[in-house]
Amino acid sequence: MSLLDFGGRVAVVTGAGRGMGRSHAKMLASRGARVVINDLAPPPGETSAAESVVREIVAKGGLAIANHDNVVDGGHRIVQAAIDAFGRLDIAVCNAGVMYGSLFAEAVPEEWQGVFNIHFGGTVAVLRAAWPHLVRSGSGRIITIASSGMLGNAGITSYGAAKAGIFGLTRSLACEGLAAGITANCIFPTARTRMADTIDDPAILNTLQKYFQPEHVSSVVVWLTHQDTHVTNQAFQVSGGRAGRLTMAAYPTVRVKESTPEIWAQNKDALMADGPLTPYTSTAEMFGNELADADPQIRHTMAAHGGLALKPTEDFPT
Repeated sequence: MSLLDFGGRVAVVTGAGRGMGRSHAKMLASRGARVVINDLAPPPGETSAAESVVREIVAKGGLAIANHDNVVDGGHRIVQAAIDAFGRLDIAVCNAGVMYGSLFAEAVPEEWQGVFNIHFGGTVAVLRAAWPHLVRSGSGRIITIASSGMLGNAGITSYGAAKAGIFGLTRSLACEGLAAGITANCIFPTARTRMADTIDDPAILNTLQKYFQPEHVSSVVVWLTHQDTHVTNQAFQVSGGRAGRLTMAAYPTVRVKESTPEIWAQNKDALMADGPLTPYTSTAEMFGNELADADPQIRHTMAAHGGLALKPTEDFPT
């Protein structure tokens, strides 16, 4: 099987000095992409991780440059580095992140906000700067990184909240990008990286080391960023040579004739019962189901308007 050819397309990969970002960048470059390797500058006297990755890529005949801007404050400079060096941008892989663990009530506010800002704010900053160039590409590709942390885990409230925000952001960007040929997909990766080393269990770390190399995740990321891959608005759990789609889903709804707290107390068992799941990939799908449950004719109205129509400039009451 021939390698996927990226034909000189240009990619930005944040947090690419080590771990999964490094793996994503090297695999993209190995298939012809020109890559901006973004990672923070090292302390004085230490070697730049980003520059080291660039040297690895160049040594194998690839093209790459290093960038040391912070994703939160320097998203526009990261993107501009791609434009200055290569004249275009086709792919944005938002991989940069950090991890601090502390219980919500004990977290230092600045640290809590800092983790959230790097993951969510950094993703937003890079993609806002990248968006017009991805539109110009005609086949722009976005990869964001979420985590099972968004499903809930004690001690990582900031990280989990940011990852949940990234999941929602990616879904909306996929909807907005359809007309411009932009795809946006979210990866829930598991791999042995420095972030995984925060796990305090040698058996788990050994299993990660043995089976969960970053390259397993990169193979899916690179496939999704290829110009001939048109998959969009999806989330993938990826680890150790396995991948599966993830989605938001709802259990069957419970309808009551009179909506009071007492009636819901009586119907608690029905409301909490398991049952067939309905998957949702957009606001229009979930909102449409809610409306259609009350008035089946509303589906025809929504279909005539192409889904859920919003007025972007209107002020909605809170």
